[in-house]
Amino acid sequence: MKLELLGTLFLSDKRKDLLMLLVERPREIEEIKNTLGGTSSAIMAQIKILIGQGLIVHEGEMYKLSSLGEVIVNKMDPLLKTLNVYEENRDYWQNHNVNSIPSYLLNQIEDLGHCELVEPELDRMYDLPKRIETELFKSRYLMEVSSYFSPALPSLYIELIRKGINVSLIITDPVFERFRNEYFELLEEYLNKENANLFVCTCNIGLASSIVTDRFLALSFFYKNGIYHNHALMSVEKDSISWGESLFLHYRKNSRQITTSEL
Repeated sequence: MKLELLGTLFLSDKRKDLLMLLVERPREIEEIKNTLGGTSSAIMAQIKILIGQGLIVHEGEMYKLSSLGEVIVNKMDPLLKTLNVYEENRDYWQNHNVNSIPSYLLNQIEDLGHCELVEPELDRMYDLPKRIETELFKSRYLMEVSSYFSPALPSLYIELIRKGINVSLIITDPVFERFRNEYFELLEEYLNKENANLFVCTCNIGLASSIVTDRFLALSFFYKNGIYHNHALMSVEKDSISWGESLFLHYRKNSRQITTSEL
C-alpha cells in the first residue's frame, strides 16, 4: 500500500499537477481540463485513481482534496519544490560544497525556486557576470557576504554607493586586510559614506559569496575540492530574496562592524 500510494503521488506528472491545482480550491471537471489540458476522459482516469486512494472526493459537480489529501499534498509541496531546485542545476549542487549554509536555511532550500546558472564572459572572467552587475545598478540595496577577493570589486562598490544604493558587506579578515592595504583610498571613501556598511565575520564564512538585493539573489559556492570558479546560481523569486536576507543576517550576527578608526 505504501509503494502504491507513493507511485500515485510521484510517478505521474498529471496526477501531481492535478493535486497541486486542487490545493488552491475545489474545481469542476471542465475547469480542471482547461487548466491542465488534455481530454475529459484522460483527466477522469487520473481523478478515479486519486479517488481510489482517498486523496480526492467528488461533491456535486466539484472535485476537491479529501481531508487526508490536503495534509499529504501540503507536505508534498515543499518536497517537490526542493526536488525542482536540485534537478534544475543538479551538476552544480553535486559538485559544490554547501556545508556553509545553516541547517535551518538548508531545510528551506525550496525557497530558492527557479535558479539560473550565470557565468562571466570570456573577456571578463574575473569580474562579476554581466547579468548580475546590470541588476545591481537597478537595485535599491545590496547585502553581500563574501570570502574571496576580486580586484574589480572595490571600485564596483564605490560606484554603487555613489549612485545612492545602500551597500552592506560582510567579508573575512584576509579580504579586509587586502582591501585596506591595496585599496586604502577606496576603503576610506566607502567607510565615510552614510549608505555603506562594512563588517568582518568572526566565524568561517565557507561560501564564496552571497549577493542579495531587492531584485535578486546570487549564490556562489566553492567546489568540493576548494577551488573557486566565478559563476553563480541566480534567482529573482521573492522567496529566494527573503532566504538570502536570512543568510546575510546569520553571518551579520557573527560579525563586527568596521569604522574609519580601524584604518
